[in-house]
Amino acid sequence: MAEHTTEIPVADLRDDPEARLDFLIEADVIDVDENDSVTATVDFEDARAVYADTYQDLDEETFAETIADLFDVPVADAKARIDDNLTREDLIAYLSLQSHLDRDLPQDVLVLLTSMISGVGFDAVPDSMPELDDDTYEPFVEEHGDAVLIVWSYPCDPCRSLRRDLPAFREALPERVALAGVDGDSVGRLRREFEVTSAPTLLFFADGELADTFEGYLPADVLAERVEDVYD
Repeated sequence: MAEHTTEIPVADLRDDPEARLDFLIEADVIDVDENDSVTATVDFEDARAVYADTYQDLDEETFAETIADLFDVPVADAKARIDDNLTREDLIAYLSLQSHLDRDLPQDVLVLLTSMISGVGFDAVPDSMPELDDDTYEPFVEEHGDAVLIVWSYPCDPCRSLRRDLPAFREALPERVALAGVDGDSVGRLRREFEVTSAPTLLFFADGELADTFEGYLPADVLAERVEDVYD
């Protein structure tokens, strides 16, 4: 297992948001690019996917009992925290962070760190691309003509593999070709129209019409060949 230990003092983590951000970067939990865009690392996404499989679909009572056990509070207090917008995604992020780090931290510090990362990278569509829905994908394709729409899901092992290859895939696309993503769980109309049954699925449009479809993961070099076939 990779080491994710950092030496930032606990007091600084408790009191200084900048210290917490530095900690998360050094611990390989998040990346911040030159445009200050924050994304979860592949390593952390892999850890989070394990917990998502277990905790994402908990029923309300089990969710409350899990929070009560984790924080050693009565179930009624756990339900109050849930009513105050404590989500399953927060729980998953907390447990994933606890597992990912090679350093024991006080619970209150872990909660503060979780608050910074629970919404980062959890969405099916990567933060680095526009996210469309059933109301916006058609105007997007009409506007650009040549476009690739990627249908994502979370958690999804092939989707995580495709995330790793996104920079190479972007390089393979001609400049005129627009790229966007959709969350497969929220675009029923798109899935029906294009008979999408799995994620990831890549929909290649040329001159506003569907020109090719591929379901599943392909290495970047093979995807580059598909791009050349459609847009050459």
